[in-house]
Parts: sequence; C-alpha cells; structure tokens
Amino acid sequence: MPLMQRLATLLLCLALAGCAALPAGDSQLAGVTYEVRSADLQQVHRSGRVLVSDQEMLDYLNDILARLVSAAETPCNCLVVVDTFAGYEAYTLSPYTIVLSAGVMAQAESEDEIAGLIAHELSHVIHDDTTKSRFQQAAVTAARIGGVAAGNGYSVLLGDAAKEAANGLIYHRWNSEQERQADAFAVSLLAAAGYSQDGLKMAVRRLGKYSESALASRGDDTPNCVTDAGDNRYNVDFAGCAARMTGSRESVYDPSEIRQEMLNEQIWELEPDERRRRLGNEVPRFASVDYLYGLNRVVSDDEAQLRAGLAAVENEPIPPTLENNAYVYNHLSQLHEMLGNAEEAENYFLKTLESDYRTTYNYRRLLNHVNQQSDPRLVSHVIGMMHEDIGFSSELLPYEYYLARRFDLVLLEAQALARCSLSLAQDLERSQSCAEFGEAAENNLILRF
Repeated sequence: MPLMQRLATLLLCLALAGCAALPAGDSQLAGVTYEVRSADLQQVHRSGRVLVSDQEMLDYLNDILARLVSAAETPCNCLVVVDTFAGYEAYTLSPYTIVLSAGVMAQAESEDEIAGLIAHELSHVIHDDTTKSRFQQAAVTAARIGGVAAGNGYSVLLGDAAKEAANGLIYHRWNSEQERQADAFAVSLLAAAGYSQDGLKMAVRRLGKYSESALASRGDDTPNCVTDAGDNRYNVDFAGCAARMTGSRESVYDPSEIRQEMLNEQIWELEPDERRRRLGNEVPRFASVDYLYGLNRVVSDDEAQLRAGLAAVENEPIPPTLENNAYVYNHLSQLHEMLGNAEEAENYFLKTLESDYRTTYNYRRLLNHVNQQSDPRLVSHVIGMMHEDIGFSSELLPYEYYLARRFDLVLLEAQALARCSLSLAQDLERSQSCAEFGEAAENNLILRF
C-alpha cells in the first residue's frame, strides 16, 4: 500500500476509534498501573517528549517517593514519572506529577542522588510552587492586556519584554528563593529519610553543568523599568519592566558553586551521623533508559558520524517498554529525513500513529497532510485528536485557525479565534501569525507547514 494511502487509512482508523482520547482528570499511563493527570501528559507531549511506560522503573522511583513522603510527614497526592529526554533534568509539572528525565536515570550513580532530586522537587509540590507560578503568569498577562487596552504603544514595543517574560515564566519555572527553599528542604528530608547528602550534592553538580548556557545568557543587573531623561521626560524599558515583573534575571539556578556552598551550610547544621552517611544502593539498570540514553550517539554535525550512529542505534532492538513510544519513532524519522532517506523517515513516522501518544512534532506534520487532502472531515478529526493528545498548543494555533477557517469548521474556527485574541496579550508574534494565516485561509491559499 502506498505511504500516503497508509497514512490516510491510519488517520481514519484513529479518528473513528477515538484512539487518542484522554479523559479529563487522571488518565492511566498506557502500559502501566500508574495514573497521570491528563493535563500533565499533554504538557509533556507539547514539549516533544513522551513518558516512559516502564512498570519496574516507576515502581522503583515511587518507592523512593513513598519513603521521602513518610519522612516528611506531609501527605502528597503525587507520583514520579520519567520522560524520554536524554539530558539531565528534573522538574515538577503540577502538585501531582514530578518528572525525572531518562538522562537522570542513566547518569545517577546512587539511589541517594535520585532521592535528592525527588526531595528537591517534592518541596515545590508541598509548598505549592506550581500554583504560585501560575498566579505570577496571570499577573503579567493582565499587565499586557492593560497595555493593549490603553493603546499606549506598550504592546507594540513588547518584543524583548516577551522574551524576558518567557525566561521568567517558562524556562526558569521557579524564582531563586523557591529554589533555595527546595534545596534546604531536600537536605532536611534526606536526613530524616536516612539518605546520604552526597547524592544531592552530586545532583546539583550535574544540574549546574546542564544549566551553564542559561547562566551565560543571564544579565548581572536587572535594568530599571523607567528612567528619568530630564525635562519632565521618562524612558520606559519594557524588557526591564518584564524582568522586574517576572524575576527572569534572578530566577535562573544559582551557579553550582554557590548552591554547593549553601548546601554545605545546611548540611553542617545536621547531626554528625546524618552528615557522615555515605552513598547507598546503585541505581538499577533499565533497558528503556539504556536505549534512550544511547540515542546520544546520533547527536552530531558530521554526516558520516550521524550515519554510523544511526546504524548502531538501529542495530539494537527497541525494548518492549518503548515499542509504543512515539518519541523513539519521531527521533528515528527525523534522523532519516535529515539524511535524505524519505521512505525510511515516512515508515517511522507512520509507526507514531500507532503509538500510545503523539507530540507536537506529529501534529505539525499531520496538519500539513490533511491540508493537502482538502477533506474537512479529516481536518476536524485530526484537530480533535490533537486537542486530546497535546491539549491547546500555542505553537500550532495559527495553523489550526487557518485550517478551521479555510474548511468552514465554524465551531473550531470560533474557538481558535478566541485563543488567537487572547494571545494578543501573551505573544504578539503568534497573534500576528494568526492574522496572516487567517488572511491566507480567506483567500483559499494552500499553505505548507
């Protein structure tokens, strides 16, 4: 069967069967016994990653979480999951979901190191930092809406300010005070749970290495929002205003050396026997983690090395725990596409449609495909699948608006238009894209994206 015909058949099957549906609230993570909030799953998928359905690994991690929660004596309706990223990251999606990357599981040298990362993230859960960050984002959005309503040029000049806000609210999720509080909390919790502090110190060193690029881009001083130019005139620095509103200049992790120094101060306040504990159990090996970490072999600017790395990866069988993971097939599809292997790239992409979940990358390609097919029903089905798999994607909003308008999907168009209008207060470039794509739909231009 030709590739395009196979794609159309798979799409129709998914649409009719409702294969991608995620219920509101909790959703059982495919292939395991754990339930993850649908909104958290969608947030992971929007970032291009997928959670790893490895029952043994999740049992191991959530046993560590249970030990920490018991020592904290604070209930936690949360769990620990692992995403497919091969770098060293740990983050909290909501008060319900803590995420470690596959790269953490591959590089951690002890259970104490894993416990240190979970304890740090557990602080964000227990102290409700996720809710505080949402309030902060809402405040900045309100300030932008006020600027639009006043018509005073605030929003027109907001390009650099938007970048500052992104640094403060997206990439740097917590401010420095919350990070320091989380480190101090982790020290006390690890001591109470019987873990060594050396694991936390090792985790901080590794995180410092991965955040060097972010630290290099941070300015030393937060610029003033308004400065006196004399003669009763004032200069407004919109990037400075956004930096002050979001704390973007201060919210990057402290340099590893400073964090280590602060940790040592906290550790010296512990009892001697708590300070002197040494690293305990090694981290078990998991086939899913070994495979995902092995994808680092295909990170190269050299074509020969890339081909050799891809051949090595493809010579290894995909572990059963990753056989339905779209991230793996997306990765292999993109690599073949980069190397000009169109048929192999398409075959891997088709496997993603049979996977448990899909990501933004998949829907960018699927939206382009249904646009070429000019079938309103198929367009509607794919947009519906997209909402269920990845939620409302800001990145794909202009394309969604274009398709809904071009194919007269009235309800979807109204929904997309409302989101485009809201984006005027959040992302001017995206709002402008909505306007341009809407005009293209009005003129029935067939765009490729």
